[in-house]
Amino acid sequence: YDYGFRPRAGQVMMIAGQPGSLKSMFAQWYVTNMRIPTLYFCADSDSNTAITRLIAERTGYLTDQIVEALENGGEEYYESYLKDSKIHFCFDSGPTLGDIADELEAYIELWDRFPRVILIDNLLNVEAELGEDFSGMRLIAKELHRLSRETGAAVIVLHHMREVGNPLAPQPRSELQGKVAQLPERILSVAFDHTENCLKIGVVKNRGGRSDSTGKTFFRLFADPARASFGPWVSYGGTW
Repeated sequence: YDYGFRPRAGQVMMIAGQPGSLKSMFAQWYVTNMRIPTLYFCADSDSNTAITRLIAERTGYLTDQIVEALENGGEEYYESYLKDSKIHFCFDSGPTLGDIADELEAYIELWDRFPRVILIDNLLNVEAELGEDFSGMRLIAKELHRLSRETGAAVIVLHHMREVGNPLAPQPRSELQGKVAQLPERILSVAFDHTENCLKIGVVKNRGGRSDSTGKTFFRLFADPARASFGPWVSYGGTW
């Protein structure tokens, strides 16, 4: 935020990274801590993974402990931690643009308002009616841009970087799959560096603000994948 990067209502923000970059975990942690109404299309993760992460972030328990407890009838114990969650999940593994519109209508019917955040995890999981992948991705990105304008919601879409270069560092904007960098107003390139226990976040696009398209300028968060959580980075060891 001090660098000048902030998500905006009515705009699209993309979070991109290679496999294993913790982009899904980071996105869920981020919207959970926003504590504002969110419609979350969780196509890239199953319901058990998403709920386990949500409980871990709220309790500080290890995800393995939570999974074991849930498998042994411990659902009621965790109910209180989920009651005030602002996230409404959709777990369709391959939603179309029509499915997204239907879920949005259902959300409005239920809550009598638009969500303030619409999160799509991820772009490749959204099915397009075009045969060619790149054209399909561009069409979907264009429709998500339109959706942000019509609803006034901040649309956050996750996407993949090509698997080239150093996986421990944010990739440049040019490595986005499908070359879909034109429409999002803001793009974060993320990478998980397990040697430092940190998530590295590069601002590779920031319309009207500072950015570094190479990803070489980045910021760190302490990463705790076992608890699905992130926190302030302390340079003398990467601890809380």
